[in-house]
Amino acid sequence: MGIIEWLNANSGVIIAIATVVLVGITGIYVYLTWRLLKANNTPEIAVSLRPHEISVNLVMLCIENIGTGSAHDVQFTTDPAVIPCLDIPFEKIGFLKSGIAYFEPGRKIEQFLVSVIGKFEELKETQLKITVTYKDSTNYKRERTFVLDFEESVGFSQIGSPPLYEIAKTIKKIQEDLHHITTGSRKPIILTEPLSEHRRQEFTNSLENRIKHLPKEVQEKILQEVDIVVSKGEQEAYEEYQNKKQQ
Repeated sequence: MGIIEWLNANSGVIIAIATVVLVGITGIYVYLTWRLLKANNTPEIAVSLRPHEISVNLVMLCIENIGTGSAHDVQFTTDPAVIPCLDIPFEKIGFLKSGIAYFEPGRKIEQFLVSVIGKFEELKETQLKITVTYKDSTNYKRERTFVLDFEESVGFSQIGSPPLYEIAKTIKKIQEDLHHITTGSRKPIILTEPLSEHRRQEFTNSLENRIKHLPKEVQEKILQEVDIVVSKGEQEAYEEYQNKKQQ
């Protein structure tokens, strides 16, 4: 009974303490929710030099938003402001000059800069700094600086054929096949027998063509061997047939 009396006597204090604890928990929950929403809506602009898909000798300037939120009022500053050996001067690149008003997550922009053929020695001594400033959805301003090394970029290697080249080659092959079919110069093969029989016939024809190019004495020996094998096969087939018949 003592505990119940104490609780009744101090109910106001207990309610006040519980209210403070509840407010504290609610505040922590709101803060964590805000942090989570902010983390899921944060843009991150990345700048890099990459080889072109067609040729590793063509260097591209790549700008992409690898974050989870949209970037606003994206501005670029290059240091040095001018690189004489570039095929495309910085002042002629629209997004470097005027910026990007809205840059959604996942978007990527690639701009051709230079062909390194004949310019390797000059480019490998060049380092480019690009500073990017942008705002997130809360109007918070962010800034990042990227140091781009042309010497690393021209050292890229490429394994296999570029995807665009492979696609173009495949499409060309399909067009050629369709042209042969429509013009009648190459007709599609329509099988009227099982595929195994078709392949066996092709193999037989191939052997026959090979034998025709051999000397006559060799052809005679091969035919004799074939005759022996055929005769043996016929005898075995006949014996198997007789055994089944007797059963």
